[in-house]
Amino acid sequence: MVFRHIARLALFCICFMAAATTQADKPAPLRLGGDRWPPFTEVEGKSRDAINLVESALLRSGRESTFSIVSWNDVLKQLATGQLDGGVAMWKTPEREASLIFSRPYLENRLVLVARKGTDVSAAAVSELVGKRLAITGGYAYGDAVTAAPNVKIVPLENDAACLRAVLEGRADYLLLDELMVRHLFDEYADKAQKLLAVGEVPIIARELHLALRKSYPRAAEIIAAFDRNVDRMIVDGTYNVLLHVPWIRRDVDGDGELEYIASTKATSSGGGDPGTTRGGYALFNSSPSTAPVAQRAPEYVIDGKSYNTWGDAATTLEHAETSLPAGSYKYSTGFVLGTF
Repeated sequence: MVFRHIARLALFCICFMAAATTQADKPAPLRLGGDRWPPFTEVEGKSRDAINLVESALLRSGRESTFSIVSWNDVLKQLATGQLDGGVAMWKTPEREASLIFSRPYLENRLVLVARKGTDVSAAAVSELVGKRLAITGGYAYGDAVTAAPNVKIVPLENDAACLRAVLEGRADYLLLDELMVRHLFDEYADKAQKLLAVGEVPIIARELHLALRKSYPRAAEIIAAFDRNVDRMIVDGTYNVLLHVPWIRRDVDGDGELEYIASTKATSSGGGDPGTTRGGYALFNSSPSTAPVAQRAPEYVIDGKSYNTWGDAATTLEHAETSLPAGSYKYSTGFVLGTF
């Protein structure tokens, strides 16, 4: 009896020590920071596409993370003092590379010119909008090329939705919207968007976004390398579409110099038609097709990681999955504004 009691006690101690060791070996969550920059970084419960992408890519390698939304100056200060381990949506600069390890770009911030239908939106820079009123969101880091453009009246407003309303009501001539937002408007409010909006084709601002970790953080280079691999996998298997709420993206995923059209059954349906006929789809960072001559061929489609050579086969796959689509479950506030006109 005594022997059994001692054996049970010993077994309990071994199990307890093993559990304690497992907990001790588990790395603490990465402490990542960013400022309020919708739709990329925001507080929980609001649109924060960059945070969602980073969190998902890290989790694929078993790395948990927490996110602090503070002022941008505080992000830089806390990185310098070690209060933060990394930045979630950073622009790469030589100065920052001295102390931080940067991932490959996982997203690109592309701001395009938006105006009322019939307005000229061919300008490639804000400085070309002489005598016009440009609505911008207060607190965004547009840079002097936007905010200090000569002979352009800057109209600072609370958010992108307020800027869009000002343009539609005639209180401003132009606004700058991220291309993701614009695509969302044309996907979710196609009739209103085509009737009311003119959109520039050339980005006024284009900046690549990176995950960056302090060089002093243990195994930072390994974490970044795993993150890069996971982003590539998320693009191919359709997770990227789901997290960005984008029906189709364009990326050369097989290295043949031609862009494939990538989707997920959880983010799109066949109802939108063949993106290959209109060259539709959201082009990812570094997604320009090769300039090398290649044989002319029909576009290829990748759905949930599986390749299809024809739109008919791709459409059939999407049709079979349409009943599970969370249609209309995600909308930017700019969409609600457009819907009221």
